[in-house]
Amino acid sequence: MIARGILLFALALPALAQDPEWVARWEASQRERPAAANLSPRSRIAPPGEPGEPLIVHGRVFQADGTTPVADAIVFAYQTDAKGLYNAPGAKGWRLKGWAISARDGSFEFTTIRPAPYPSNTLPAHIHFGVEGGGVPRQWTPELRFEDDALLSGAMREAAHKEGKFGDVRPVRREGKIQHVEFNIHAKTSADF
Repeated sequence: MIARGILLFALALPALAQDPEWVARWEASQRERPAAANLSPRSRIAPPGEPGEPLIVHGRVFQADGTTPVADAIVFAYQTDAKGLYNAPGAKGWRLKGWAISARDGSFEFTTIRPAPYPSNTLPAHIHFGVEGGGVPRQWTPELRFEDDALLSGAMREAAHKEGKFGDVRPVRREGKIQHVEFNIHAKTSADF
């Protein structure tokens, strides 16, 4: 059942670009984006003091060949909070969001909290990413999901394993109270929206 839900969501991704509400949220978020000159490879999604388990996402953006790093790509990320919500009830948009710009080696880093699954608890917790610039057309990426999430199905794990370093299910390592995860973005050659 969970795998079917993920499959349906994946099939619906192209439709997101046609969904006026999603496009409006995306556009509203991008109006808040700092100028590229003010972005750094290290950024935040969740503000300091946000309730939840501390998490650092270490990432890299690669060109379509899968080996060449992409410098100066703007990486946009958004996620749920520790209750599994994108925003307060009745509010629109994504409250926890951030932007980073990839370094010469394609690297970026987000400090945040571990997102919770949606209140329905039917889909694994995840972080959404989009990337554009640095020669990469505007696109979304697979969601970052966490290997220790009990809501992951065997099919999700297997599919991620087949993708190797670009798999969307990533191991979590702990250093004290901080969780760390590595996430690589494999850029596409055409825009998604």
